[in-house]
Amino acid sequence: MQWWGWLCFIIMIAYSGYPGRVRKLENQVKKLKRQLKGEESMSKILNSLINQECMIKTEELWGSNDGVYTILEADDEWVKISYTTKKGERKLKIIRIESIDTIELIQKSESL
Repeated sequence: MQWWGWLCFIIMIAYSGYPGRVRKLENQVKKLKRQLKGEESMSKILNSLINQECMIKTEELWGSNDGVYTILEADDEWVKISYTTKKGERKLKIIRIESIDTIELIQKSESL
């Protein structure tokens, strides 16, 4: 009977580090998926568009401000954007990069 207790104890010790390893592997798989989908390059493009006005088309932002947003911050997974409502209120939103369909830079014409 005592050997059964020792066997269970050894199995518990062997698998105690298992959740940490699984989490590490999940992060590696997520990173590889982002690279395959091109989200990493999208993140770099978004970083170059910080503080510029863009038209962003996505299902998450449907119906707010006709798609004109200012990109404030961007990382590997998220984008922080702001827009002005029809009432003149400034709103902030954080959306996932993978949910963005298209981005169009709004060029402001400079008068001479």
